[in-house]
Amino acid sequence: MSKPLGVCVLFAGQSVQESGMCRELWKYPAAREILKRLTPFLGDDIERITTEMPDPELALTFNAQRAIHAHHLGHWFAFKAAHPEIAIEGALGHSMGIVAALVAAGAMSVEDSGSFIRVRAQAFSDVCKAFSEPMGLAAISAEFFEDVSSRLSEFPGVSMALHNTIGRGVAGGTLRALENFARKAPEDGWEAKIKLLKVEGPYHTAAFAAARGPLEKALSRIEIRKPQVPVFMGTSGKLEDDPGRIREILVAQADSPELYFQAVWDAYDHGMRRFLEVAYKPQPVTWIGEQLLDENGKLMPGVASIAIKTPDIDAALPVGA
Repeated sequence: MSKPLGVCVLFAGQSVQESGMCRELWKYPAAREILKRLTPFLGDDIERITTEMPDPELALTFNAQRAIHAHHLGHWFAFKAAHPEIAIEGALGHSMGIVAALVAAGAMSVEDSGSFIRVRAQAFSDVCKAFSEPMGLAAISAEFFEDVSSRLSEFPGVSMALHNTIGRGVAGGTLRALENFARKAPEDGWEAKIKLLKVEGPYHTAAFAAARGPLEKALSRIEIRKPQVPVFMGTSGKLEDDPGRIREILVAQADSPELYFQAVWDAYDHGMRRFLEVAYKPQPVTWIGEQLLDENGKLMPGVASIAIKTPDIDAALPVGA
């Protein structure tokens, strides 16, 4: 018997939703079974959301988070069914993707994950609707994102939300403050590209503190087990394996910066070398080449990244994977 192929599986966060993204996925029996298990928890409209809903409506927080979670689990379980030679060695989740990572690692059931994501999506949506003025996010690209994030306090109303790669991150705040930041920072000599994102709110900033209560209540009804493989969480930026600590982090994630870049490095430091993402539109796996770099800007030894899109679920893995 050949040795299992070990991988650290990656799951994306909100923004990867796209109209019709699960139209082909639900034709796979293993994915269809996941849809069946999730529907009572994510909502009876989840199949329509993932196959027919137009992009503008799908982009709404309540729809996007539910659709992405169904997409994550459907892809992962369909891929596992097609590739029994795969052995999961670790799991990483970007933002809401951590919930799918916990399922893949055996720390949370499919059903409980659907129940939690439904509450999370509603809580985040409710926060967005309660804003007294428009708020949002701005993507930032620079040589070193930390050089930019360390100076965000120069712009009142703007704070760091996510740190994704060496040079990429996201800031959040009021739309007025973000527009001022996007205009003034280049004028002040900041070497950074800033792009306002079309989202409902500044996720992972203090503006989402009100979401903590519903998340904590939902998690009190959900069993979280010790993960069977290492899980690396963006809120802490490191490996977490204590169920109580994981529960705390899932609550804190609402209004805490997402340190995904640090979590990827911690995965590397714990021996993860082969990173795999199975998705309609892979995202985190494409960042590996901007994350695990040495002081000379070269990819760290032994690192491999694999992206498997829906039509390739049944195909043989790439040579050298």
